[in-house]
Amino acid sequence: MTARYALYFSPAPDSALARFGAEWLGGDAATRPAIEGFPTSRILEMTETARHYGFHATLKPPFALADGQTEAALDRALVEFAQRHAPVAGLRLTVGTLDGFLALLLSAESTGVRNLAATCVRELDAFRRPPSEAELRRRRQAPLSTLEDALLRRWGYPYVMEAFRFHMTLTSRLPEDERERLLPALRRMAAPVTDAAFAVDAVSLFQQEDGDSAFRLLRRYPLDPGNARNIATKDATDCASGPSLTSVRTSSPST
Repeated sequence: MTARYALYFSPAPDSALARFGAEWLGGDAATRPAIEGFPTSRILEMTETARHYGFHATLKPPFALADGQTEAALDRALVEFAQRHAPVAGLRLTVGTLDGFLALLLSAESTGVRNLAATCVRELDAFRRPPSEAELRRRRQAPLSTLEDALLRRWGYPYVMEAFRFHMTLTSRLPEDERERLLPALRRMAAPVTDAAFAVDAVSLFQQEDGDSAFRLLRRYPLDPGNARNIATKDATDCASGPSLTSVRTSSPST
């Protein structure tokens, strides 16, 4: 398998959000916070996939580079992208359930965040190698709506554009009773970040060297706070992705 890249939001290393992610997903059993009723071995098991992908929210899902493209060219494009777009500030997070797993979610829908993700997908799509027929078949093993299948064919992933939902994955899919027992403890742990506003203030480039490797941060590109340009209107997003649906579903970490 060739290397894959992904465009994520990952928090600044010195932020409270980054510290929470490191505490929860950190692999050191000796320093992991104890949660009553959950052995450390079970916490490690339920966070394994999230650790593999890194603490993040997906903006452009993992992709192999298209023929003729290079990591250096992608880096230059991201520098220019970050210079053109402003952070999305005044956001708040909550710990909730999404499609069977626990995640940090936005407490209110943000058109700014949705538009930033849509712009990442659209403006940097020349770097994405189209999926093979085998990859498309694998994606379609999950039940997809008509819109999601159209997004898969157009953008290589079914949960972008109108099907996008900002989330920072904390666990794998869990049985309902286990989710309900874990949720209060995670909400207490996350209180320092859910009690304060935060900003999506950068786009981060992650790389997976091969199918067995974890994703690792290559570079974080801070967005330009002096740039007030509207990166995308909702009409433009709808035009690029298809009509809105009232029921939006998303997947667990972007595989």
